[in-house]
Amino acid sequence: MTKKIMAVLALLLIFIAPGLAAQTINSGNVKIGILSWRGPLGFKKSWEGTEKYLTKALGRTVTILPLEFKEVLPAVKQEKVDFFTADPSMFMSAKTQYGASEVLTMKLINADSVGAVIFTTTGNQNINKLSDLKGKKFGALQRWSFGGWQMAEKEFRNAGLDPYPLLHTLRFFDKPNAVVRAVLRGQVDAGTVPASILERLAKTGKIKMRDMKILREKDYPDFPYTCSTELYPGFPLAKTATVGHTLAHEMADALKALQPGDKILKAARITGWVDPLDYADIEIVQSQLRGGGYTGRRIH
Repeated sequence: MTKKIMAVLALLLIFIAPGLAAQTINSGNVKIGILSWRGPLGFKKSWEGTEKYLTKALGRTVTILPLEFKEVLPAVKQEKVDFFTADPSMFMSAKTQYGASEVLTMKLINADSVGAVIFTTTGNQNINKLSDLKGKKFGALQRWSFGGWQMAEKEFRNAGLDPYPLLHTLRFFDKPNAVVRAVLRGQVDAGTVPASILERLAKTGKIKMRDMKILREKDYPDFPYTCSTELYPGFPLAKTATVGHTLAHEMADALKALQPGDKILKAARITGWVDPLDYADIEIVQSQLRGGGYTGRRIH
């Protein structure tokens, strides 16, 4: 009889263990990784309000952690975070490789979409179109960054140009501000950064927009930033494969309850969170770039 009871208990554990594991994840501390280009102090000021708000709203400790580009995918793979933000391309990698799934889309200030800008200096009379970059030095954010390189690579290819043999040097930087400085100082002839970066730097007096020449500029009526590329869905907030649907719904409801103009959102420099947009086009773009940025190919 004892053996039968033990066998039944063993079977029960097999069926309920996954549920218990998910419950443990959902009942403990919740860690959110936020892709950030700012230093630790700037990050803390930006997100501590959201952290306190979510801790109260969810009734459990929420910790928000800054993640650099190179740290996002390892954090998801190693289950160091429960939720995370990433640029759309990085999110698709996390989705296909580690089972992540979108929960919400971050709504940026003045725009629901994201793009990138390709630029040189106004004084550079030799560069007026992408083909003029033949044999030139070019700066980008990160080879796996959607807004910091892959959008621009797609634009080169839309123009019938393969940027790898075209460019003499493709140099990657850790932060968008560094790309802008490199262009202004002549360290590279042109560069690309996510749309809104130039306007943000101009607003703080670090650059003047009149000093920037935008290449392949596009005009989108509902997009207020200079842009050289197609527009894509904004940054998603995603959950890792181990996070249950109940916690994901609670997180989504809490964040969507924040209203535009709320000081918590202002501190984070966003206007809110909305139901996830369609990220299918991102996977298509990735497949088109497999010969370049998507595979991590790099030239010096």
